[in-house]
Amino acid sequence: MIDYFEILDIVSFLLFALILYFLSVISKRLGNVMGLRKYYYIYYLRIFFLLFASIIKILSAGMQYTDFYGYVFFSIGLTLGLIASIRYWGWLIIELFRG
Repeated sequence: MIDYFEILDIVSFLLFALILYFLSVISKRLGNVMGLRKYYYIYYLRIFFLLFASIIKILSAGMQYTDFYGYVFFSIGLTLGLIASIRYWGWLIIELFRG
């Protein structure tokens, strides 16, 4: 039986995937304007990992140790997204520190 915290986990995974989709669209446009490589494909891979983590969480309701695998895929997805975000949006951080 799924409790409220598991539902909250699943919903948060799906909302993260939605946010990442919006980031991929914006980053694709930014990359086309700036002539960057197509790093937005990393966002798509990240969305896959987050959706896969959500599926694992849904199917593993009440099973032991399967939550761990869901969190592993979630953390892989977030790490990939961090890498892609740094590649696209890292220049903003540099500009903020310059003053």
